[in-house]
Amino acid sequence: MRNKMILLFTLLFAAINLNAQTYDLESFLNLVKQNNKDIMLAAKDLEISETQDAMTRAAAYPNISAKAGYNRNLNEAYMYFNANDLNPEAPNVTSKFKINYNNEFNGQAVVSQQIFNFSVFNAIKAAKQYEELSSHVYDATEKAIINGSKKAFYQTLLLNEVWQVNKESEKNAHENYLNMKKKYEVGLASELQMLQAEVRWQNLIPNLTQSERNYQLALNSLKSLAGINVEENFEIVGKLQDIDIKASKMEMVDILNNRPDYNAKLWERKLRESNVNVEFSSHLPTLAASFVYQYSALSDEFKLERENNYLIAGLSLNIPIFSGWGTSARVQKAEIELNKADLELNKMEDQIFIEINNLELKLTESEKRINSAESTLNIAKKAFNIAEITSDNGLSTQLELKDARLAYDQAQLNYYVATYEYLEAYFDWELAVGLTK
Repeated sequence: MRNKMILLFTLLFAAINLNAQTYDLESFLNLVKQNNKDIMLAAKDLEISETQDAMTRAAAYPNISAKAGYNRNLNEAYMYFNANDLNPEAPNVTSKFKINYNNEFNGQAVVSQQIFNFSVFNAIKAAKQYEELSSHVYDATEKAIINGSKKAFYQTLLLNEVWQVNKESEKNAHENYLNMKKKYEVGLASELQMLQAEVRWQNLIPNLTQSERNYQLALNSLKSLAGINVEENFEIVGKLQDIDIKASKMEMVDILNNRPDYNAKLWERKLRESNVNVEFSSHLPTLAASFVYQYSALSDEFKLERENNYLIAGLSLNIPIFSGWGTSARVQKAEIELNKADLELNKMEDQIFIEINNLELKLTESEKRINSAESTLNIAKKAFNIAEITSDNGLSTQLELKDARLAYDQAQLNYYVATYEYLEAYFDWELAVGLTK
């Protein structure tokens, strides 16, 4: 019955795996680029910057408007006139005249155009710079998420390796327990030896379940990064130890050109410079032209009569003279912000230089750790194989076998961790030099 249940669960697990979608690193990163919510939000910010450019340019284009109206006069209005006011010899009699009609119709069309306005011209330039800045911010966001996704992918592979090590260790301990149980039953092993083997096996089960849980949690995190429903079956493929990548020396000027976050800061500095010109433009005069067509009609009936048509062309010159030093204060503030942007740019250059040097040191150290861990792993594996053989022949104790297995498992984990830490440092180096794709 027990064998039938094991077979049933095996077939069920196999069926689930057949339906699971499997991704390697490249296909997983493609999913992240398409579905990651943070990348989508950054794309929306980029779209907003494009509309900002269009909104700013609108101020330089002609402004055309039209309106029409109708008034119904409910009371009559009069103008009073005394002839004696104009001619003292005329009779002192006041007369009144009706001056409104029941219906008033009016319409107006206006065309206005900025001819000379440095504020508008500088704002258009600033909007274009803001769009360029937003483009680099988007690239920086995407590269940071891709960098994090790579590390999360290989961290999940690491957790899978930990799970596999614990699974193999538990399986080995269980087989050893069953073997010692058989020997005990035929008198070839003591009860103490059998109990020690059972305790060793039972102690490994919690580690196995915990490592499996950690792996499944990491898979769920990958689903979130890739925008996949957490209920969907999802598996990844890849090997930590199959990676062979090296960092190469790069010139600082190439690194700065490659880094979108640095370029974003550079365009921010240009934007601050344009803002100084925008604020200074408030000191300069502005000139605008306008053309107005106006129509009106008056009637006691619902028809157009007593019409008037007006065509008016005009120029408007505005010369700022004094604004309580408000404009000068805004210019000064913009200049201070420009100086601050220069300092931030220099600070970022220093930070990038230090970051790359630190990562190169970390890569060198990690590479040495991999070599040391690999050597230790080979020795630990050989020691465990010897301990297994001597234990089977009764030449070593269960405690010695346990110690050998623990050393072997730890050596495997150390090797996998060292490999992952090298990959992590390499991906950070890729991001630091602007090579993340």
